Amino acid sequence: MRIVTEPIPFVPDRFRHAAAHYLTGRAAYSSRLIRRVAQSMELDGTQRLLDIGCGPGQLSIAFSTWIADGLALDPEPEMLRIATELGAGIAPNIAYRQGSSYDLCADMGTFRLAVIGRAFHWMDRADTLRRLDALIEPGGALALFATSQPAGASEPWTAEYRNLLDEYAQADPVRARRKSDDWVAHETVLMQSPFASLERVSIIERRRVSVDALTMRPQSMSSLSRGQLGDRLDELISRVKALLDAHARDGWLDEWVESSAVIARRR
Repeated sequence: MRIVTEPIPFVPDRFRHAAAHYLTGRAAYSSRLIRRVAQSMELDGTQRLLDIGCGPGQLSIAFSTWIADGLALDPEPEMLRIATELGAGIAPNIAYRQGSSYDLCADMGTFRLAVIGRAFHWMDRADTLRRLDALIEPGGALALFATSQPAGASEPWTAEYRNLLDEYAQADPVRARRKSDDWVAHETVLMQSPFASLERVSIIERRRVSVDALTMRPQSMSSLSRGQLGDRLDELISRVKALLDAHARDGWLDEWVESSAVIARRR
């Protein structure tokens, strides 16, 4: 039986308010994870990379030394501005272009690896995978990247911090939909696509994180951005800072982060 998933409506400027806070607020992908995926894909500096929903360029820049060239797409101009400035001089082989999964086409050429970081849920997932089937070369793959808190590993502040963010995010109907029992998992969608051979790679690390970064994290989320919360964002930030300051030492805390990638290949 084929799974049918109704895509979340496409809103090109969904992250307009969040862009300035994304690099600092969001947990970085582990460099060990990038290396594992690059080695699994046998990247040797001669292949091409496609980064869809690239945001401020975290993945495309991280893979830039493993590839010949890359194309990174995002619908938000401010994200592209940050990515271009960050990549200048570091990743000259990455081209940044305004666009989305709905713009994928044969004119882009073919790619050894397509990467999507924390953005697949915003796309028409089935349509995106059909388009990628024409763009990913034989032997190539798609990799979905994410960061999360590993099960069973936490610090004294993390549960209260997460509950506080959830309290304010409940008003976002899109988030409610993604958290509902009816939401179809990415792996299920992949299993119904040409990219149905799945492998998960995961790296768990204990990191030092600043109070400033954790205060920016909710502002990097579309469900908690200024555009979504308005003046309530100031109230949330005040509560977040009070919570973190009560646990921090010299402005820093420990955090457990799991960086993961689902590598999807053709059978």
